[in-house]
Amino acid sequence: MNTGLIFCFFGALSFGMLGCASKFAERRRCQASVLVVFLCGWAMLVMLARSAVLPAPLAFPLKGVAVAAVCGVCAAVAYYAFQYSIGFGKVSIGWLMMNISSAIPAIVSLFVYDENLTRLKVIALVLVLVALYLIFRGRRAEEKAEASADVGEKRTRWYLLMVIVLATNGMSAYGLKVIAGWGLPETARFQYLACWYAAGFLAIGVPMALQGVRPALREVGWSTTMAALSLGGQLAMAVALKLGVPGHIVFPVAIGGSTFFVILGGRLFFGERMNHLTAGGVASGLVAIVLLSVS
Repeated sequence: MNTGLIFCFFGALSFGMLGCASKFAERRRCQASVLVVFLCGWAMLVMLARSAVLPAPLAFPLKGVAVAAVCGVCAAVAYYAFQYSIGFGKVSIGWLMMNISSAIPAIVSLFVYDENLTRLKVIALVLVLVALYLIFRGRRAEEKAEASADVGEKRTRWYLLMVIVLATNGMSAYGLKVIAGWGLPETARFQYLACWYAAGFLAIGVPMALQGVRPALREVGWSTTMAALSLGGQLAMAVALKLGVPGHIVFPVAIGGSTFFVILGGRLFFGERMNHLTAGGVASGLVAIVLLSVS
């Protein structure tokens, strides 16, 4: 169990470093579209290589491909919106929104799978609403202190991006729950993720190619680092589960811990300060993430 918990910590650290790497890349003027395309591309190659060694690498149902495509596009759009938003918003808030979006599939599952609305879920969903309210109020309070002429335009753009992150990132992981309900073998997840990353790659890559965007060497380097951190976090969580750590421990530690690391990194590396409203929203969001992961 102790070894498994160590891997939980590594998962949290890896995902947290992913969030901070996104901000470092933005500071070096890396294009959001290039970062997302290469992140999806590297991860897709890894999943294809893993799928190739399976006994029947092409034995994946077409309905699974369709679900993976929809969810993969959602994931790519969500990460693009997050990456774009941190150019004029806090990375800590953007990352919190990425993780708090798990409330969306939790709500959908109540209707699709007739899951019980437990007391824990009710508390978590209420905390999500509280977090969103305080964070958006905190953003307004920060804007009042700014003298920028385009503050209204930035506010509208940031609000829109956060709504996109909440809607798309929440549903991007829902496909795993769908295919799990079909009773497919455990190895099917590699084929699923290969399709998932491929869909994200095409969703951002095709428009990028049509616009004639050319990747710079620094963007390739940062996206490679981000892909390694993303896969490292997933691998650490998988090892922790395999070592017998219950899911209700692995997911809160990895997801909640990564959010804490990004908030800490935002303060130490990027000088992000929060007013009382925003800090209260972040605290509520952290608790909500843990409760949603547990439930």
